[in-house]
Amino acid sequence: MSEPIAKRLDVLDQAIEKVEKLEEHLEKIVEKEQRELELIESEEIKIEKSLVQVGGVSIKRSHLLEVARGAAGAFLGVGLGQALGGSVNLAKTLPWLNTFGILIFVLLLVSVLIYKNDKDVIAKERHKHPVFYITQKLAFLYIISLCVQLLGLILFNSFPGWNPTLIKALIIGSYSAMSSAVAFTLI
Repeated sequence: MSEPIAKRLDVLDQAIEKVEKLEEHLEKIVEKEQRELELIESEEIKIEKSLVQVGGVSIKRSHLLEVARGAAGAFLGVGLGQALGGSVNLAKTLPWLNTFGILIFVLLLVSVLIYKNDKDVIAKERHKHPVFYITQKLAFLYIISLCVQLLGLILFNSFPGWNPTLIKALIIGSYSAMSSAVAFTLI
């Protein structure tokens, strides 16, 4: 009789050992999950710090900085452009062909500068084609430059009115505005 009891006790001991091993394994899994959860929470905190909430829209701080740098650079370029050449005076005398030549030159020059500066970012963002990335950033900076150029024409009392001269002045003035905007975003 003692032998069957001893066998049962041995079987129970083995079952208890298996349960203990399972408990240890489960504890390790729980600890691993807790570490991963803490890591995710710390990443969420970093992301929340890098975002600015404006109403229902979330904007990255880096984008806000880029807008501020671009606007500051464009305004500096507009001021220099007005002081050195006066885009409105040039717009009145330059033919449209020269004006579009300036526009193409500006866009090509700034595209090369963007590519040179953001080569690492372009390589990291493999889902975006480099031409798409450069075009997107170029359009973003050009819109900022045109807005600041228009504001500069008004502030420097050079606004020619809503006519073709304004379009030419914006294109001509965009050279100094875009160059400065890109230079400021490189900082």
